[in-house]
Amino acid sequence: MTRIILILTLLLGLSVPVRAETPLSGHDVNSLVFVTNRDSNDVVVIDLKDNQLIARFEIGPWCAPHMSMVSHDGRLLLTPRTKKNDFVAFDLKTGERFGPIPVGISPEHFEVSPDCKLCYVANFEEGTVSAIDLTQMTEVARIDGFAEPHGVTFTPDGSKAYIANFGAHEVGVVDTSTHQLIKRIAVGSAYKVAALNPDRYLTEIKGVANITPTPDGRYLYAADGDSGEVAVIDTATDSVITSIRVGVEPWRAYSSPDGSFMLVPNNGDKTVSVISTRNHKVVATLKGGEGMTGVNFTGNGRKAYIISSKEGAVYVYDLEKMREVKRLKLGTNITLETASTTADGNKLYLACSTTNSVYVIDGKDDHVSVVPNVGHSPWAVCILGGYNYCH
Repeated sequence: MTRIILILTLLLGLSVPVRAETPLSGHDVNSLVFVTNRDSNDVVVIDLKDNQLIARFEIGPWCAPHMSMVSHDGRLLLTPRTKKNDFVAFDLKTGERFGPIPVGISPEHFEVSPDCKLCYVANFEEGTVSAIDLTQMTEVARIDGFAEPHGVTFTPDGSKAYIANFGAHEVGVVDTSTHQLIKRIAVGSAYKVAALNPDRYLTEIKGVANITPTPDGRYLYAADGDSGEVAVIDTATDSVITSIRVGVEPWRAYSSPDGSFMLVPNNGDKTVSVISTRNHKVVATLKGGEGMTGVNFTGNGRKAYIISSKEGAVYVYDLEKMREVKRLKLGTNITLETASTTADGNKLYLACSTTNSVYVIDGKDDHVSVVPNVGHSPWAVCILGGYNYCH
């Protein structure tokens, strides 16, 4: 009966009438796609086997969730309620809802620790990070000292968390056992100007959006938007070992599956810098698109897909030959957001906020199909075990 209702709603263009409490106990969480819809305030679930919508989790009215993710053990679906300044979680087997848990002002990005016991939530407008104990479902600490905190990255052992400051040219290091900010790492050369002009500290600065680790966690790559540099941080010493000049207004680094390359979209000059992690040098500069919001990989990293949000297109590159091979134009006057790659590295699921759809790109032949009517303003996608990020 549920499947019949879902088919009828797709044909009529209506929202999915599945209760938020619907458990997913009969499904393999690894075979599901979770799509966060900002304007319909929900997270919908797509079955990878047939690209059918099977469930919807209601996050709450007028809360504009920014992203969601599944805990590494597949137990919890978590999401911030950005405009409500709190956080909720769902048990995917029982459907039980936890929260709302009060956090700071404008929570957007977050990350779960490797042992799934802790969640750090970046409160963008408050300049704090909330530490949530996922065993007790409560905020146990609120850490201050940040400027527009954006991305959160844990070390593989979970002992430290690195916080990207979009409103500053620095990375904060937090000791997760004490929830204390123990170090600030200056990134790029623009921080000197920021120090002389603190009035611009939280308004005009394009700092660090995210910190991207190598697969072994030894190094972190932090792109600074104002300086056009990528800092390489040694996690053993929490110090910058080198800075790499890239293009104008780099957004962030995206790691290839084996960690051999970091791809950095530069939105100021519409280029993509390809950095070798072996020698921390730029080995290629590729032509990019306008308003790039993400990078995904297929074929064990042989192909890269660059999302050009403003062009409604995806650029496809052969990373063995370091050249563009095609441009997938997905529509006119549409806005693309971000994508997730399936755990097997074969397909991309790309959110489009203006068409209320998710585009599916097959990495073998770049065939594009569409999952329509997923909700209002799909903003982010998450697949357990896949390649996930937000913007």
